[in-house]
Amino acid sequence: MEESEEAGGIPMEVELEKQWRLYEAYNELHSLAQEFETPFESPAVLVVGHQTDGKSALVEALMGFQFNHVGGGTKTRRPITLHMKYNPLCHIPLCRLLLSDSDPTLSQEMSLQQIQAYIEAENLRLERDPCQFSTKEIIIKVEYKNCPNLTIIDTPGLIAPAPGRKNRALQSQGRAVESLVRAKMQHKELIILCLEDCSDWSNATTRRVVMQIDPELSRTVIVSTKLDTKIPQFARSSDVEVFLSPPACTLDGFLLGDSPFFTSVPSGRVGSGHDSVYRTNDEFKQSISLREVEDVKSLEEKLGRTLSKREMSRIGVSKLRSFLEELLWKRYMDNVPMIIPLLEKEYHSTTRKLNEINRELSTLDEVKLKEKGRAFHDLFLTKLSLLLKGTVVAPPDKFGETLQDERINGGAFVASDGVQFPHKLIPNAGMRLYGGAQYHRAMAEFRFVVGGIKCPPITREEIVNACGVEDIHDGTNYSR
Repeated sequence: MEESEEAGGIPMEVELEKQWRLYEAYNELHSLAQEFETPFESPAVLVVGHQTDGKSALVEALMGFQFNHVGGGTKTRRPITLHMKYNPLCHIPLCRLLLSDSDPTLSQEMSLQQIQAYIEAENLRLERDPCQFSTKEIIIKVEYKNCPNLTIIDTPGLIAPAPGRKNRALQSQGRAVESLVRAKMQHKELIILCLEDCSDWSNATTRRVVMQIDPELSRTVIVSTKLDTKIPQFARSSDVEVFLSPPACTLDGFLLGDSPFFTSVPSGRVGSGHDSVYRTNDEFKQSISLREVEDVKSLEEKLGRTLSKREMSRIGVSKLRSFLEELLWKRYMDNVPMIIPLLEKEYHSTTRKLNEINRELSTLDEVKLKEKGRAFHDLFLTKLSLLLKGTVVAPPDKFGETLQDERINGGAFVASDGVQFPHKLIPNAGMRLYGGAQYHRAMAEFRFVVGGIKCPPITREEIVNACGVEDIHDGTNYSR
């Protein structure tokens, strides 16, 4: 009996080791693709939600430990990529941070407090920056006994500001965040985790943004957060039925998982302070499991029946976590046959370029350097002239900028009260332009700004004083 168990256990360990190695390879590929801006499709889960949807709390619940600040306001100004790996031997989270100025294959081991301090410092730096947000990811590798084998990208929370002139700054910030999130969702290999904090599925707050990129929701998993606060709001069992199984006309498209997931994350932070609710991350994880059981019990009381197996498979953080792990693993396996030829092609291309550079370096002299400099100078001026005159050779989606992109990347004209001028007042504001077309739009914006400036009154004394005396004759220069 012992021999059969041992024999049966070896293949399981080997299979688990294979999974870990493949998972590590994908993590490294994702990090390298980010650092070198190489378009390798490395599947991951992209978390999208508004600031009040419980986004960071859900990410922490999936991780099995707390590491970031949770609460109102903008807590994340750069996407945070978490390469999580299940390791039963790690009783405390083992975290490694990939620093942007280091070798992307290397990482620096840090404590949770150090990583929190790094994220806070980045947020403060970007808060003072004109762009305020950055698409470059903070990449963290985590090993822990409560971690799933998942790669999650936590994006800045979407903002729904109130209308009115006094909220212009927040409105501008909201547009910048939405632009960043939309850019991340463009990557077809990512699974979008769309968080909604509503008890009525006809209110599509986050889905409105997601469906601009994934209109059929074919790569989107919808999660209704804060389930524990919604259950008491339902007066009738029929309302709960519709909420748990929304009709097809309400949720258009073909959802991953066929229907939404429902999660609750208990409030309270882990720590030793007087305001901490949990002393350890194990207590936090246990509280999540208890909340899951309580949610199922409350739903069954409201419905007056036992939940079906299908309904049970959609309730709780643990169910969502298992679903995402299986889905990501399937994507990994499906992508292997496509990624290997791409890697081989990239390897051969890089080797060829490296050999060419080495050959050039071996025969380099002052004359050749000057010739290369002149050739580059001529080519640059030719391309610049072509762009200014107008061309359709360069793809707008890669090289063009909308007015909002232009303002984020290069700054913006603002009024004396610090408020930006509305986009709708500038022609072609939503078009992705470059070269001469972008110049004309910039000049139109400049004319609009200058046209709104009131000229100060000029007195006769100022005119007479401005005329002065010329250095070649003593007459008045009226053409000055």
